[in-house]
Amino acid sequence: MATTADAEIILKLYDLRREPEMRKARDYIGGEFWPESFEGLWNEIGMTGEKNRWFRQVYGYWEMAAALAVYGGVDEELFVATQIEMFSAFAKISPYVKNFREKSPDFMLSITTLCERNAKAQERLAQYERQMPLFRQRIAEEKAKG
Repeated sequence: MATTADAEIILKLYDLRREPEMRKARDYIGGEFWPESFEGLWNEIGMTGEKNRWFRQVYGYWEMAAALAVYGGVDEELFVATQIEMFSAFAKISPYVKNFREKSPDFMLSITTLCERNAKAQERLAQYERQMPLFRQRIAEEKAKG
């Protein structure tokens, strides 16, 4: 059962997302970032630069936040109920996690663990994964219009 302390952690997580550089990173991941392959993703983020930094900032943040739920630092059910953006962001890269894990075996391990063991998290991720092709198509159509 969630406590007042859990609610305070959730609110702090929300507040951290409002930091100016994190907002830029979230805008990039939420808006411009639509990988269609691991190679395309890898080429887009590169090894250095702004896009690489933003990628690491957003996905590192969500991995850290998910670890709080996985390891009992915050009530898991409350966390899953309040972190919709995490599922949307993770759905964009979930098809490529195995590629990342060839180099880094623990890549996105907490988010993956949470989504495997929590039925609501699994449902939310699956919903966003189903929607990703539609979102990609819509973005492509908007770009084609100019």
